[in-house]
Amino acid sequence: MAKKVYEDLIDRVNTSKTVTPGNKAGLLDFLENEHPGDVLFTKWSMPQIIAKGKGSRVWDVDGKEYIDCITGMSCMNIGHGDKRIAETMYNQYVNELDNWFDFPTPERIRLVNRLIAAAPGDFRKRARLALSGSDAVENAVRIARYHTKKTQIVCFYGGYHGQNTATMGFTGAGSMHRWYNTVTSADHGIERFPYAYCYRCPYDKNPESCNMHCVKVIDDLMCSGQTSMGNYNAGYTNVAAMLVEPCQSSAGYIVPPIEFLQALRKLADKHGFLLIFDEVQTGMGRTGKLFACEHSGVAPDILIIGKALGAGVPMAAIVGRAELFEDTAPGFICSTYAGNALGCAVGNKVLDIIEEDGMLETCTTTGEYLEGVLKSFMAEHPLMGDYSRRGLFFGIEMVRDRTTKEPAAKETMELVDNLRDAGLLAQLNGYYGNRISFIPPINIKPADVDEIFAILDAETGKIEEKYGLRKALAGASV
Repeated sequence: MAKKVYEDLIDRVNTSKTVTPGNKAGLLDFLENEHPGDVLFTKWSMPQIIAKGKGSRVWDVDGKEYIDCITGMSCMNIGHGDKRIAETMYNQYVNELDNWFDFPTPERIRLVNRLIAAAPGDFRKRARLALSGSDAVENAVRIARYHTKKTQIVCFYGGYHGQNTATMGFTGAGSMHRWYNTVTSADHGIERFPYAYCYRCPYDKNPESCNMHCVKVIDDLMCSGQTSMGNYNAGYTNVAAMLVEPCQSSAGYIVPPIEFLQALRKLADKHGFLLIFDEVQTGMGRTGKLFACEHSGVAPDILIIGKALGAGVPMAAIVGRAELFEDTAPGFICSTYAGNALGCAVGNKVLDIIEEDGMLETCTTTGEYLEGVLKSFMAEHPLMGDYSRRGLFFGIEMVRDRTTKEPAAKETMELVDNLRDAGLLAQLNGYYGNRISFIPPINIKPADVDEIFAILDAETGKIEEKYGLRKALAGASV
């Protein structure tokens, strides 16, 4: 009988010559007692058991120190261990209120008003608090469908919007969809199109002159009357909303042209559907603005916020046009912990810290410095085919050949493992498993960037030498 996957993973841990004792014990305990289908073994061949964090550093159970370029997948934008968050939590729990079901509290009312004021859009807004990005996505889509009385949701290949039953269909990860057999989660009134991933344009267009061809394709199909999306020329649409990340996150930190969101806004207005921006990872300052869509000057009809809003406490929210919420009555949405007093107090303090510490300005300044470092790194390393950056939202793509753009998946997996061993934690992902996302706290300085790239430079060079890529691509243009 073939071994189960978790049994193979146990063998991998037991036979590893590099895993340290504390990490080995923790991984074996996890694999023996918890559900083995979590994401940790997809990011490294051998993940670490992290025990401590402070600022932009974390330490594993055996005391090894790492530069944290994951930050809980952008949950810890303000860094680890900020005493102001701890003081807020203590005061709220001990001196104020811990939780009181899904009811209004002073901190909840304050946070809702602040998110409404911060969200882009010159129109009256309402908000709904939630516990996670998936939770918020589900709420946003429910409200959009209920308000419009339409069925279809347009989303994009490469998008990640959660993987519970309600949201899995919007997520474009085939490896995740396989666990939903035999009833597919994608068959829920969903239409999917290619994202503006210009380095690998599926339409083989030049991004400098394509005039947002990827959006025109959607428009043409919606006007054709030959899809379930409706028929523009006959005056109707079946689309409730379009769900899109302003920059794709789990697909590899891919940044589209500024014009992409602008074109989607025009498309939504033309066809009369709602535009929903999923800013679970791009929001809360990651790109140098509180929300990434601000770079394009585009306001969505519904904005989804999560992760960094709670600084380690589960918190999320949707903010949208007020009228979208006003069709509903009490009982439409209910959640025991959504809007809990402790999480709301933390969310308010996170907004305070971002403002008081000038984190958006720091993120922008460090991001500008990072741009030059990325260009220099690419000039020195033929393994790097491309990079994307907006603020401190950045990812790099590894290829075996810059002309053919052949993905260097094996090399990238090995590189990410080697970076871990050298004390740098970064995330493996990408359409072809050949991108690395770097997600440090947004308050890092240029000196921190230099330290990150000193490790990346050394380890990338070793991979290039091992696989003969430096010699083979020495003449390749940057």
